[in-house]
Amino acid sequence: MSYGICDITGHYIDVDGTLTFYDELGDGPAIVCVHTAGASSLEYRYLLAELADRGYRAIALDLPGRGRTYPAGWEVTTRIHPHAEFVHRFTQLVCSGGRPVITGSSIGGDITLDIAAHHGEDYLAAIPMEGAARTPTFPDPSEYMYPSWTPGWQDLMERVSGASLNRACPAEKVEELRWMHRNAQVSAVGDLCGWANHDIRDVLPGTRCPVLVVKGADDFWLPEELVDETVKLLPDGEKLVLDGIGHYPMFEDPARIADVIVDFVQRVNSRAVGAAT
Repeated sequence: MSYGICDITGHYIDVDGTLTFYDELGDGPAIVCVHTAGASSLEYRYLLAELADRGYRAIALDLPGRGRTYPAGWEVTTRIHPHAEFVHRFTQLVCSGGRPVITGSSIGGDITLDIAAHHGEDYLAAIPMEGAARTPTFPDPSEYMYPSWTPGWQDLMERVSGASLNRACPAEKVEELRWMHRNAQVSAVGDLCGWANHDIRDVLPGTRCPVLVVKGADDFWLPEELVDETVKLLPDGEKLVLDGIGHYPMFEDPARIADVIVDFVQRVNSRAVGAAT
């Protein structure tokens, strides 16, 4: 069976009192996907179909206060770790009894690494994209939480997201990505506060699952030296740099990213079988 975007089904689930939205497509081993700052599960609509076609159950959620998910406790999340604990709890509920793969981009990549560091034994593998052990590449924007001080902030968010795509990205995708970042004023500020202050170098050496750290060569938000530092801290980590990819790999080239994910998962499974025989 070949899947398309129209086959995606949306669901709501109660995660410890927070009404949480997620998209789902396909059957098989679960892969949970986490979006970028101020965005939603829409970023993964193309990748979900690609993963489902390859025999996986692909899931993408809206983080608390983002997209169609209410804020946890009606508070704006401004740090990576609370997001990571929420995603882990969501995964336990939606993938009960299994060991899913966790992946995400930008703050989703930071969240993926945080989950691997704190709950790696519950996951088959982790694939952070455009994330690192620390990401001090953006000034803490806390003062932008109040739009009356900076009436041009929303326009800036839209334009910066489009500018950080790869140079050959079609114009309609640039416009679609800009649309995703509208109406995300407060949540985007909170997410970027988390990105600016994220640092888990002290706990990353305790990670207990294989990790593939993916970086787009055209992504100017994440210097490659921070990726190298992250891989060195991981007990079982690999690095992959992709030419022609920017800050949104799953959105820019979903078929290529699906192949990257599936190849890594198959190699992890082969290693596990080899170790057991």
